[in-house]
Amino acid sequence: MKINKEYLNTKYTADLVSKEITQGLELLNGIPNPIVSVFGSHKPAAGEKFFDMARTFGLIAGQAGYAVVTGGGPGIMQAANEGATDAQAPSIGIKAGLIKGEEMDEDIFTNEVSYHFLFVRRFILSIKSDALVFFPGGFGTLNELFEFIVLIQLGFIDRVPIICIDREFWDGMFKWLESKPKLLGYYIETQRDLKLIQFADSADEALKLLKTK
Repeated sequence: MKINKEYLNTKYTADLVSKEITQGLELLNGIPNPIVSVFGSHKPAAGEKFFDMARTFGLIAGQAGYAVVTGGGPGIMQAANEGATDAQAPSIGIKAGLIKGEEMDEDIFTNEVSYHFLFVRRFILSIKSDALVFFPGGFGTLNELFEFIVLIQLGFIDRVPIICIDREFWDGMFKWLESKPKLLGYYIETQRDLKLIQFADSADEALKLLKTK
């Protein structure tokens, strides 16, 4: 595995991680609004179902007084940030600096910051959030979803609503989890773990779940 040799320098890496965490916490602590973090594929474009739904969600969440935080990229992230900007709400992009070719219009952000380390970026995306909203996506989105479920399950971050958008998209995976007797009751505590996740089929339905948390 190739690795930047500078990362092997303990002090260099520790100092950079500390700097990135401090930068992110100072940004989040300066936001007076409750925060909702939005995740999903970088592929959808304007006019497509999930892009437009994410844009609507960003808009109505912003109008309801929420700040919208995303990974700062295109697709679902761009859509949610655009909606929040239209609502004149805080619209924050927590970017992955090493991902190339995802330059976004800075006008859709009230604040943006770029991160070297993905684990720090994910920490900042979740640590102050009052809800985590997942639109359909690929391996990256699934990775984030299950990482945050585990962090909540273990008590490392606060228990907040995890809302998955579009039941049809997520249905197969969660039905598979529910159908495995070797998983349920042994690896997964059914009543607690699976109930961490809620589902919505529209931006309005997702917002209602936020308001009833």
